[in-house]
Amino acid sequence: MNGIKRTLLAIAAFVTLAVGSFIYFIANWDSAKAAPISGQIEVRETASLFILPNKLRGLGQRPSPALTTSGTAT
Repeated sequence: MNGIKRTLLAIAAFVTLAVGSFIYFIANWDSAKAAPISGQIEVRETASLFILPNKLRGLGQRPSPALTTSGTAT
């Protein structure tokens, strides 16, 4: 068996093992033993994932008016 066939056989064995273990996991799933994830989440305060100043606007909002060289809006 040459190198290409061995590589393809190893890839096929890995895919078969991964798919088989996933099917085994789903077949043996017992929802009564698992607590719902939503019951474990506790939100203490709202925070953004991004550190941005409060002046920035989000998508879909009107942009700030353009400033002239004198610093006033047009």
